[in-house]
Amino acid sequence: MSKRNINKTKDKAKDIQALILAAGEGIRLKPITDDIPKTLVEVRGIPFVVNALDALAKHKEEVKEVIIVVGYKKELIKKRIGDKYNGMFIRYVDNDEWENTNNIYSLWLARHLVTEDFILMEGDIFFEHNILNPIFENRDQNIAFLSKYHYSMSGTVVEIDEKSCSIKKLIPASDQGINFDYSNKYKTVNIYYFTYDFFEKYFVPSLDLYIKTHGVKSYWEMILGVLIYLSTPNIYGHILDRKTWYEVDTENDLEMANYLFSKKDERIYKLENLYGGYWRYDFLDFCFLFNLYFPAQHFYSKFSNELPFLIGNYPSAQHKIRSLMSQLYTDDSFSKENILVGNGSSEFIRILNRNFIRKITIPVPSFNEYEDLDKSKINYFILPEKKEFMLEADPFIEAVIKSKSNYALIINPNNPTGSATERDILIKIFENLKHIDGIIVDESFIDFTGNRKKYSVQSLVNEYPNLILLRSLSKEFGIPGLRVGYLVSSNKEIKNKVGEYLPIWNINSLAEKFIELLPKYQKEYQKSIQKIINDKKIFCKNLKNIRMLKVFDGKANFVFCKILSKKINSTQLRYKLFEEHDLLIKDCSNKTALNDKFVRISVRRPRENNILVNALKMIEREIGE
Repeated sequence: MSKRNINKTKDKAKDIQALILAAGEGIRLKPITDDIPKTLVEVRGIPFVVNALDALAKHKEEVKEVIIVVGYKKELIKKRIGDKYNGMFIRYVDNDEWENTNNIYSLWLARHLVTEDFILMEGDIFFEHNILNPIFENRDQNIAFLSKYHYSMSGTVVEIDEKSCSIKKLIPASDQGINFDYSNKYKTVNIYYFTYDFFEKYFVPSLDLYIKTHGVKSYWEMILGVLIYLSTPNIYGHILDRKTWYEVDTENDLEMANYLFSKKDERIYKLENLYGGYWRYDFLDFCFLFNLYFPAQHFYSKFSNELPFLIGNYPSAQHKIRSLMSQLYTDDSFSKENILVGNGSSEFIRILNRNFIRKITIPVPSFNEYEDLDKSKINYFILPEKKEFMLEADPFIEAVIKSKSNYALIINPNNPTGSATERDILIKIFENLKHIDGIIVDESFIDFTGNRKKYSVQSLVNEYPNLILLRSLSKEFGIPGLRVGYLVSSNKEIKNKVGEYLPIWNINSLAEKFIELLPKYQKEYQKSIQKIINDKKIFCKNLKNIRMLKVFDGKANFVFCKILSKKINSTQLRYKLFEEHDLLIKDCSNKTALNDKFVRISVRRPRENNILVNALKMIEREIGE
């Protein structure tokens, strides 16, 4: 038991029953439940009810009988399970009123079959088998399985006495208002153990009374709440890690359960195919790149006050959004006439790739989206590792001209290497490539250099008509979920043609409000950038103490590393960090011009950076480096 001593009972051999409530249809899981009842829905090929029975069967010396309340498509459950399962007798209770009742009625129908201490569980919980073990170590106390409340949870919660772990109060979802305080709450897992004495003397009489006075459409946990309020014999909480169970109500829940109970190497592939939505998962993300210090909390407060209006209104058209964005910088090149605002920079990259490029010279390694082209249209220019992946002007100019590229790309600082090209070098490139249709310069990490004057070419847009500057605001401004980016060009033909491919509402009202507020928060933004630069210095210093890594001193909010050890490659290192430490880094083996020895690690807060450093040190010791 969590936070309390376990009083082991002398009579461990005494029989115990289990009662599974599985009458429901699972409307929110349609169309999956069109043909099968909810309890036969599978997680990793195993139905909920089968997983529960397999867990109970590990204790079949004590669990001699399982009662299953069935309703919707009940014959399928009976056919699948039968009258005996792995040495346990199965008894069925038919809830033929399942469409018009709730689980309180299912429990009431089965009440007379309960003749022993028993485990009560819902038929839509998938869980690790060993979570039931504490029940068999502590047969004299009533137990409710709980998990510390997490924002992803919904439903009944409880308050507990932190010393004894007894439940003080049960709060149904209907009593959890908009300002409800979840800080000290625990979510019910819907697995319980009750002694027969408690069930017979207290629970059944209350259940009968409630059915008579309130009907059959409530949840049976209402009875438990009343008994707790009346201070009947204590119900004790047993705290579970929320990774050991999952309650499935929707298809999204089912997807989460399949992820949670997958092998960790499979989880990585599932995550990669999502391209985001990582807030649902329990790991530290050193893969995606964004500013963790911005926006500031009072910025969010401003947002939250206006949230109903922002959600309830259409965003402005492009000309208004451009006008708002132009207030971010004062240089003449950054005028509303030169700007287009997009759904991140990705929207512009796709438009340029599909409609403008006949041949493009791309320094590699590079950001993969720029390579989303027919390979015949790409002239790869390899950045030499021996020169720290720096871009040199003369070889690059020669490669563009020789390949007859009509476009050239420069990511500055480069992703994934972090190498940054100084403004003077870029000007030399611009001067020698005035004849080509376009030079795309991506400055999505430019402020992390700490010196815009030295590296940024945004102010040169009016001087070079073929210069197309792109920037995603996700990384530097900490808003990947808002999807905001911009294109700057003085070339009206390019800008107008790109603009033709933008829908009238290509960003939402939340993003528009962010753009409107941003100029007022420049001091806070600059402080956040400096924090990241300072954190990175310390992070790099610590990483350089790991012998199996070579650390490249880049100018972005990530660290590019080469694995020097012959005993492990980038894919294996990523797996070990994820499987053993719940940390996710970027494996760069899929990058053009890189082998399986390179990784990219984002800069997080110092405490989190130290967690990664310590994990790498542990792996280094394990492989004997």
